[in-house]
Amino acid sequence: MYLFNYNPDDLKYYHRKYQLLSDKKYYSDCERNILEDWTEGFVDRDNKIIIEFRDTFHSAFWEFYLHAVFKNNGFILDQSHNRPDFIITAPYLLNIEAVTSQIKQTGIPECQRNMNDILSMVTPPWAEPTFYSTLDESIVRLSNSINLKHNKLINEYSMCDWVQKSTPFALAVSSYDQVNYGCEYIYSMMALLYGLYFNIEDSSFSKKTFINKPGTESHIPLGLFLDNAYEDISGIIFSCTLTLGKLESLANSLAGIRNNLVYVIRHDPDDIGTPYKIQVVNQENPEYLEDGLFLFHNPKAKNKIPLEMFHSAGVYQLIYENDTIKNSPEIYPLIARISFDKNLERNFLPYIEQQLMLYNRRDLKDIMDHFRKNF
Repeated sequence: MYLFNYNPDDLKYYHRKYQLLSDKKYYSDCERNILEDWTEGFVDRDNKIIIEFRDTFHSAFWEFYLHAVFKNNGFILDQSHNRPDFIITAPYLLNIEAVTSQIKQTGIPECQRNMNDILSMVTPPWAEPTFYSTLDESIVRLSNSINLKHNKLINEYSMCDWVQKSTPFALAVSSYDQVNYGCEYIYSMMALLYGLYFNIEDSSFSKKTFINKPGTESHIPLGLFLDNAYEDISGIIFSCTLTLGKLESLANSLAGIRNNLVYVIRHDPDDIGTPYKIQVVNQENPEYLEDGLFLFHNPKAKNKIPLEMFHSAGVYQLIYENDTIKNSPEIYPLIARISFDKNLERNFLPYIEQQLMLYNRRDLKDIMDHFRKNF
């Protein structure tokens, strides 16, 4: 699929991210080739995916990425029907509908991102004064997207002859719901799906049944996966870190550091002393395609997604049983990512060092001794 075959005179009319990817001053052939590879074998069943990619970007970008993940893990796709978006027939059966959550019409657009927004990508929740407002806005936007597709599942997709009632059905949700969407990690989904609301004081979760929609008295229900009304949704595949930085990170993993440095933060629950780790992405320490991808299983689903389906893929899975969250062992999930010009490392590194200290709630000297030893 040729994603960047366009009339140069028309480029100014396309989405800003498409413009950036097309410009060799900002992105190399390496990033574009990675994206082209994601689409290899992708069937454009509605004959509009290229238009969507150029005009609105995110929904097509998300579908291309999902296709790459499924292809990378040897899943067999039936692409003979135009809905749902993905029909996996082997080695397991799974139907998937993709959706993105977008910034509300009155929200701050991405084109107005500033340096503070970029730096906030590696700021821990307990050091971010707007964390709870960011969290609640994410919950609202994600709730809208999930309920939209849930209604389509009940009223449309379930009526299709090729959508078997015994086959698990998942939603794949990518968050672009506010200017700092990369900061929400799993916190918004934990609240929305399991009713577990994050506490910044001690990194614990409290049970909560609703939040107020920001600026209103309207209640947004939490704990959707504790309600039998959502039993048709077997699970939700989720990411809030599928950005252009993902392409930069994969390019650095493949070809080494070029123009931009990419740092990612991972969580290592086995390390009690410094559970949060900074990784400089390069060929020796790569970011993988599936990093930043999560699967939330629905404990009340009438058709369960087999755990084995995504275990070897490196997808971080969460299961809520008996008031306890079980997650994927031996996978250190990607929490956040920051990308910047390598010539600015001296400017960015002190801030990253400080945030690493805050993440681990430890003395800076102890954290930096670990940082210098490992990276």
